[in-house]
Amino acid sequence: MQTPKSILVYDGNCGFCTRLAKSIREKTNEKITFVSYHKLSKLELESIHKQLTNELCAGEVQFIEEGNRYPGFFAVRQILWKMDQYKYFAFLLYLPLIPFLGMATMYLLKRFRSKL
Repeated sequence: MQTPKSILVYDGNCGFCTRLAKSIREKTNEKITFVSYHKLSKLELESIHKQLTNELCAGEVQFIEEGNRYPGFFAVRQILWKMDQYKYFAFLLYLPLIPFLGMATMYLLKRFRSKL
């Protein structure tokens, strides 16, 4: 089986995460495979990337591209480059202090996503 070039591993049991994945799927101009970590075994996760575990995927979204793993905020930052409407603003996420704010935002989203 050939591994897709870009894979987004998300929590398929979370309504917020599922809506977000659907929105990203509709807006990306490149082929990204979306998969819920709940549907994968430990071996299947490791076949996608050697560092992936259920615990890691439960904590935050994981974006795998060309063998590189981007967790949480860094996944969002990579995906924005693939979205026609937002790619011109993606560079803003590389400005000083923005990664810290982004990681804090992702932490809050992780904590309160069930209420969104």
